[in-house]
Amino acid sequence: MAQVDVAGSMAVTQAMARLASDFSDSTALSHHQQIHARLQLEILDVREEVARLKGELRRDQDPARMGHIQRQIGHLMQQINAIREKAAEAEAIVKAITSDIQRLDVAKRNLTRTMQTIERWGMLKHAHQQLRELVPTKRYKETASSLSAVMQLLEPLRPLTTVSEVAAVFKAAESDRKAVQEKVNVEMETFFRNDPNHPPDLRIVAESCLVIEVLGGDYRKHIIERYLQLQLAEYRRIFRSTDEAGQLDNVPRRYAWFRRVLKQHDEEHAALFPASWEVTRLLVASFAEQTRVDLANVLGKAVPNVGVLLDALQATLDFEGAFSRRFAMPFEDVTVNSISPSSSSSKWTISSIFDTHFGVYVDAQDKAIADMLSQYRGARSRSSLEGVMIETEDNAGPAVLPSSTELFYVYGQTLDQCSKYTSGDAMVKLGKVFGKWLKVYCDDVLLSSMKKSDVRKSFEGRGSGVQLQDVKNACLVLNTAEYCLNTSVQLEERLKDKVRGDLRDQVSFQEERDGFTSCMATCITNLLRELETACDPAFAAILKTPWRDLENVSGRSAYVVDLVSSIKEVAECVRTRIESKKYIRNFADKTVGLVITRFTQSVVKSRPLRKIGAEQILLDVQAVKACLLDLPEPHPENSVNGYTKYVTKNTGQLETMLKVVLAPDEVPEGFVQNYCLLIGDRSFTNFQKILDLKGTPRGDQQKLVDIFLSVTSTKDDLADTSFLTGLDMDPGSDKSAAAAAHAFPAANNNVIPVAALFSPTLPSGSGGVLPSLLNRSSTDNHSPDPNRTETPRTFGEFRRLVQFATRRDTYT
Repeated sequence: MAQVDVAGSMAVTQAMARLASDFSDSTALSHHQQIHARLQLEILDVREEVARLKGELRRDQDPARMGHIQRQIGHLMQQINAIREKAAEAEAIVKAITSDIQRLDVAKRNLTRTMQTIERWGMLKHAHQQLRELVPTKRYKETASSLSAVMQLLEPLRPLTTVSEVAAVFKAAESDRKAVQEKVNVEMETFFRNDPNHPPDLRIVAESCLVIEVLGGDYRKHIIERYLQLQLAEYRRIFRSTDEAGQLDNVPRRYAWFRRVLKQHDEEHAALFPASWEVTRLLVASFAEQTRVDLANVLGKAVPNVGVLLDALQATLDFEGAFSRRFAMPFEDVTVNSISPSSSSSKWTISSIFDTHFGVYVDAQDKAIADMLSQYRGARSRSSLEGVMIETEDNAGPAVLPSSTELFYVYGQTLDQCSKYTSGDAMVKLGKVFGKWLKVYCDDVLLSSMKKSDVRKSFEGRGSGVQLQDVKNACLVLNTAEYCLNTSVQLEERLKDKVRGDLRDQVSFQEERDGFTSCMATCITNLLRELETACDPAFAAILKTPWRDLENVSGRSAYVVDLVSSIKEVAECVRTRIESKKYIRNFADKTVGLVITRFTQSVVKSRPLRKIGAEQILLDVQAVKACLLDLPEPHPENSVNGYTKYVTKNTGQLETMLKVVLAPDEVPEGFVQNYCLLIGDRSFTNFQKILDLKGTPRGDQQKLVDIFLSVTSTKDDLADTSFLTGLDMDPGSDKSAAAAAHAFPAANNNVIPVAALFSPTLPSGSGGVLPSLLNRSSTDNHSPDPNRTETPRTFGEFRRLVQFATRRDTYT
């Protein structure tokens, strides 16, 4: 149905196109007769084509033609059947030709097997006759050869045991084999008894071992086990785990005893046994298995002494290493006991039994590190740090605390020693001990050393100089924390190299590195606090200056000299004592935010400024800006860089605010236009802040506000907010500390985010110009949302808008 609809649609489309072609304009209507005639001719052509196609269809459907096709198919099937019959006849002919050849091949194989069987039978009778002649004698070497021949020849003839003569030979051969085994057993028993009155003939013993090799199977295993038991019988008696000789401190004596036994075996007995028996290796494996069981019992009864444990383990490792070299294979392959079905199929070593008890060594190292750090922890951390600073007062001081290098030296020595003994779980446990004391060192040594004493060392009241002791301490702690962070990465890599592959994922000092990162953030915070304390007198002087009464601008203010001097003195100390430039830059970035924040707070609290006061402060800001530009390095040659742009951005917005404040308001429209040009927002609250800073009388403010609302209502290019949105017009007495804490969180038990503390510049979302100021205006105690349009948020602002609208209606 859908196809019919599509075809109909296409036909209509073609018809419409034909009509549009034939009657393209009104003049074509005059030729309608010619068009009609042409269409009649086309209709006739189509009818003739239809008639022709119908004729072809009737011809193709002719019954006579279909019958002809069916007859041809039947003829083809007859030809196929004929081909099949001829193929079957050819196959039968080939089988008839090859049947004689196949019977000939079968006869040939049977004849060959018969000849081989007769030949084996003759050889068997001859070999058995030789064996029967050798049984009464002690010619064991020839007996082994004959017995081997008989046993090899018997196996192919086993299907013929139904023949009586063959069965009799099998029975006689088995009887002779048992007789030979009994004689060999007597010889080996004489050898095992080792009676001094009747010493064994070692030549006969060696030849007997050849017979045992032919007998093979369980009998050979029995002889080897009997020999091993006799060699180690005295060892089991002397070194029982319940006796004194079997205790841990006598482990070296075990190995010395076995070396003597093995030496005797090598000199007297090793050559008696065929090399394929591996009697020497099996003797070592049996000794190792017995020793491992004994040591497991001894270690499981009591906690061993660390020194004794290490001596025993070292002796064990030396023993394993010696035999690993002797057999040119790992010791776990040496201990594979192929003759004892009860032995464990898994590979093992004697030293592996110490792994589960090596925690004693780790605990001892834990205690040793605790004793080493006890002289630096807690209350002693501050005094030890001051002692280091006093010892090096004549120079720049040490890069890091000596206690940190001492700690990692102990770690390195302990790691190297432990890796000689084990690479298993004890190494992972040792890594956790390292991590534990890294955290303790960070908390109880580094962070504790920066805690203030009861009597705070203040920068105030010490003349013109600045007390830099706490700044030096913070720099030293920061360097030490960075050293610990970097060295802990290397320590982790070394530990992973020495630990077993399947345990490497359990080794990580990431949590401890986060702690050192937090410690470095605390150091930066302390440096900023000391800087803020050093600058407090200068910021207090801003509040005491009568800005509204100034009559002219007279160069730099006195407070700026003190402020710049304090900043430079602290910055110089930081630059010379902090090793890494990235933290110097970080300190400089945070200092810019802190100084501009405090400076802005002081300016806001000193309002009204008036024109002269704003000009004087603007001049002072230039001096502060020049000082801040020199923070990362004293005299940078390239004045255009990221840091310069950052300082320019922070100070530039403060300068913009002061420029708006000092602009004259005698021409209200010009003042408002200047505000829109420099500030670029339509916020009524922000405009009110500028008027408050200028100290504009309340009567004049109303007129300026009316003009501002009138002008901004027609400007669509103004933003709803600007940097003034975050300006706090009523900073409290503790706002400076709050600002610093807001920008640089103080250290606590939580890990401070790295990205927030050590970004190259302040985050873009921190407020831009005044990053530390609280987002609160003089008429609003809530932080503004930068994503929404500024609206009246207080009753006073709403009342002014209502009054303005009422006056507009009146004027209209």
